[in-house]
Amino acid sequence: MSGSVSSARPGWRRAVAAPEAATAAFGLAVAVGVCWPLLGSRPVFLLDWVIGPHPPLVTSSMLGLHGGLTTGTPVGLATSLAVHVLGEAVTWLVLFACFPVAAVAAGRLTGGRRRAQVTAAAVYCVNPWVLDRAYAGQLTLLFGYALLPLATRSALRAAGRLVAGGRHPPRQALGAVAGPALWWGVLSALSPHYAWIYGLVLVAVVLVHLPRLGQPGRLAQVGRLVGWLAATTAAFGLLSLYIVVAHAASGRPAGAGAGSLALYRTSADPHLGLLANVAALYGFWRQGPHPVLVKTLVSGWPLLALALVVLAAAGLVPALRRHADTAGSAGRRRLAWLLAVVAAAGLLLALGTQGPTGPLFRLAYHHVPFFAVMREPQKFLMLVALAYAVGTGWAVDRLTARTASTAGQLAVAGLLGVALPLSTAFTIFDGFDATVAPSTLPAAYPQADALMGVGAGKILYLPWHLYEQQPFTGGRDVANPGPSLFRRPVLSGDNVQAGGINTQSTSPRAAFVARLVAGPRPANVGAALAPLGVKYVVLAHCADWRLYGWLNHQPDLHPVLADPALQVWQNTAYHGAGQRPGPAPHTTVAVRQLSPVAYQVPAGRPGLVAIDAAYQPGWVFDGRPGRPGAGGTVVFRAGAAGGVATFTPWGITRLGYVLSGAMALALVIGLWWSRRRPRTAGRVGEHRRRQPAPTPDRPKPVATLGTPGAGPSRP
Repeated sequence: MSGSVSSARPGWRRAVAAPEAATAAFGLAVAVGVCWPLLGSRPVFLLDWVIGPHPPLVTSSMLGLHGGLTTGTPVGLATSLAVHVLGEAVTWLVLFACFPVAAVAAGRLTGGRRRAQVTAAAVYCVNPWVLDRAYAGQLTLLFGYALLPLATRSALRAAGRLVAGGRHPPRQALGAVAGPALWWGVLSALSPHYAWIYGLVLVAVVLVHLPRLGQPGRLAQVGRLVGWLAATTAAFGLLSLYIVVAHAASGRPAGAGAGSLALYRTSADPHLGLLANVAALYGFWRQGPHPVLVKTLVSGWPLLALALVVLAAAGLVPALRRHADTAGSAGRRRLAWLLAVVAAAGLLLALGTQGPTGPLFRLAYHHVPFFAVMREPQKFLMLVALAYAVGTGWAVDRLTARTASTAGQLAVAGLLGVALPLSTAFTIFDGFDATVAPSTLPAAYPQADALMGVGAGKILYLPWHLYEQQPFTGGRDVANPGPSLFRRPVLSGDNVQAGGINTQSTSPRAAFVARLVAGPRPANVGAALAPLGVKYVVLAHCADWRLYGWLNHQPDLHPVLADPALQVWQNTAYHGAGQRPGPAPHTTVAVRQLSPVAYQVPAGRPGLVAIDAAYQPGWVFDGRPGRPGAGGTVVFRAGAAGGVATFTPWGITRLGYVLSGAMALALVIGLWWSRRRPRTAGRVGEHRRRQPAPTPDRPKPVATLGTPGAGPSRP
């Protein structure tokens, strides 16, 4: 009778009683605690998270024009669409969503009782690594971090089904590959670093499922595991064709390499050194500006970090031992070994070139394709945070189970499961200790956008810096906001200016602008900017804007707006998207831009044809390749005939998108098909449903279909 009452409870009551409800509520509480000063319709600008009112839907990177760097295409397109639909509240909504997602995901991977799951959620949501990444505005990386426990759980379940024994029909094998491959693709779309981070998880999954020496069928199980990893990697490779193909077709390096290792190296604590700093989930390379860290406020922070490490070890170590041969204990043991492996590997890799594996890291950075994306090795610490979360959850669960009184259990869970984790990064709350607030753009920005409107011609946005201190962010450094403040295409600074490195840009057009603003300058700057397609020049009054006073003395720059926040000039020398010699001597005809990857070139006299696109290999007109012009743009030597100048790598880049999209659709369909109940199972279920329900005068049968000991039966 009680079972009938329980099954008859409303759905919302069952949802509230589920452990996920507690972790979701905890994650929402953390999100509110962090973001409540940021809520509203105004945008929130963080260091690497700067989205203005007009983010472009299609960027040059999406088309393969930015050196073939298409890694950010899915998340960039989704973010731009969200801003156009929901407004600039999206800028804090993404940060807000990270915490409940991370809490539920960590809790599901941990399993067990509510106190274990809530503890894991607390450790995973609030720690120094999360504080640094959130303050730096690396929100897509942080959202992938929130999903990582679910992706790990998917890989464990897939490998577990493969080694369970028995036959593995195509339906089950396809599902075992499709799930982890899709997770791998989603995480890497959020941030390319997950190509290596989740790949490390998958290798660890294989290692922890390897059978013992001498176990019957060992070679067959090893073969299935290796085949699964190979098939998953191949599926992920097809999902990533939109990245690999575009980069291979671009013919341009993605960025400077050797200097990145020194610039982005993991930092050591001045007193405790590198290893202790990393074990405490610190070590973010950027020394300033940075958030208010607990280690700068609490002198006993090493004790807090040590307590967390000891507690995590107290949860993981007992789970590593072999207990009774039950499904539950075996699953927990494999998860414990998985976390131990990835935590150890993540800790060593987070040291980068400085630790005992430093020579291997350097070798991989220079010689393994695409490993250079891990130029900032401290990102590997997310694997250590994952192990801390699950281990601490298990430890708190064991300690509370040994406490007799309810009050004692609440005290242990509250102190060790919530207070201790939150104390390691409590400055994340209240808008990062009241250091971040929503921004209000000065009225001059929408006024300037309305004045310049849309159409042909670009905006040169100055000062020429990748990062600037903005008055509307309270003086905080943020990435250059120019590209998303106006509806026209914007040229803005890409010079990193950090750690003794002025720039890592490989664009000849950016190098030309940097030389132009640094001086010496020509008499007519507008004429020098015209080949770049610059129609307007905007000078924001921030950073070192006073050094750009020479703009007021250019005869071909006509002032159209002067405001305390910014100034706007129109370039009277602007002549369109390009030029070529006209039919008559000493005349020119204008080139018309059809799209960012195609320009209509009219007929004229033989000579040089210039277009305002940034140079990179792949531009072709009339069968002739383009070459770099003086301003870093594209120049062709052409005959008298007209035609269309095209960026030929766009064709293969587009093919990469099509193939990746087709593979993603195929994996989704395969995953759905693998989870469908076979027809025989459906007939068995139908037979069961036809059985009469037990009543007081008709008792429940002792043995039912499929119950051990019921004897042979037919479906």
